[in-house]
Amino acid sequence: MPELNSLKLSQLPRVVRLVLTYSIIVLAAGYLIAMVNLYLTYSLTDGKPGLTVDDLKRAFYGNRDNTRLAAKIHGGSMEQFLPRPGEKEKILSWIQDGASDSEYQASIKAILMQNCVRCHSPAGLQHFRPLTSYDEVMTVVQIDRGEPVGLWARVAHTHVQSIGLIFLALGLIFSFTSVPSSVKTVFVSLPFFALLLDFGSRFLAKYYPNLVYLMIASGSALGLSFAVMSIVPLYEMWLKKNP
Repeated sequence: MPELNSLKLSQLPRVVRLVLTYSIIVLAAGYLIAMVNLYLTYSLTDGKPGLTVDDLKRAFYGNRDNTRLAAKIHGGSMEQFLPRPGEKEKILSWIQDGASDSEYQASIKAILMQNCVRCHSPAGLQHFRPLTSYDEVMTVVQIDRGEPVGLWARVAHTHVQSIGLIFLALGLIFSFTSVPSSVKTVFVSLPFFALLLDFGSRFLAKYYPNLVYLMIASGSALGLSFAVMSIVPLYEMWLKKNP
């Protein structure tokens, strides 16, 4: 199809260029919001400000010297929600003493209800990890082995498909730019391989924590691809001078 091969973004009607521009802007806004969500979700995993390698290792591999609940409330992201002196220590002592139902009902339940259940309930932000009953709390009173496989599957099956569709759209737009064909081949291929590496390393980091470095590299490759395939088409549609 020689006519299609010779078509360039700058030659498209103004209305079509506007539609493509608005689509790229909305996708870029969504991508930035996703990065903010990623930061807010994992930046306090190790209990310290900022998103670091240690945050990712603790989130996906866990803290295998501790239970999940103890790791969260002692130097983890939930410690800030137990501001009253003695509450954290009481929960830690309860865990160390065997986490009995009777002691839970006598003292631990009230602490969790007052400080944690607002989010950790079926209607809360952390609805996937409710802490409204003894049985639910016991699911986190176990060795912290990081993100459960079931949670990874729920996140991966939606994100791999949706992000793949985003790069399908951007790749089609980018393919009509005037950059060399070899460059197009690299940037339309890179995000799909990076996406599979990202979620693959996220799964395997549960067993091999140093794979978080591969996760960071693949995420960076996704970001670079997104930037290039967004900025170049916008430049060619509105700023580049036709010969």
